[in-house]
Amino acid sequence: MKLSYPRKVRFECQRCAKCCGDSSHRGRNILLLDKEVGQISEATGVRPLSFVSHSSGTSPYHYRMKKRNGKCVFLDGKACRIYRIRPLICRFYPFSLRKKNGGYTFEVSDDCPGIGLGKVLDRKYFERMFKMASHAFASKALSRSTKF
Repeated sequence: MKLSYPRKVRFECQRCAKCCGDSSHRGRNILLLDKEVGQISEATGVRPLSFVSHSSGTSPYHYRMKKRNGKCVFLDGKACRIYRIRPLICRFYPFSLRKKNGGYTFEVSDDCPGIGLGKVLDRKYFERMFKMASHAFASKALSRSTKF
């Protein structure tokens, strides 16, 4: 399997929470897998329709996180209330994984202020993220259906 990733990219999260909401030039979409909706609902006691809406054309993600004032509903200031169980998309940011040219490619969002800071991320870093995604997508089929 072919896996490509940005070479010599540096990243260190700045805990700025810019990834958790819209910016002046871009709307953020926090997409969720069925399993993630169930986990968040169970952990928080919040019914899914209170924090997600259905999303079409974004398979394997079927839901989109709702926002309040352009920010994720689980964001308090710059702190994520669901950090421990945050969605895969949040775990990957500022990177995203795309199926491309018979393999997979990690792309980087250059609007993140943490890009260019910290240590250079190596192949092992991206392989771990790919493994995390593979596991999440494989277990998607095994997850129980989300109750609304």
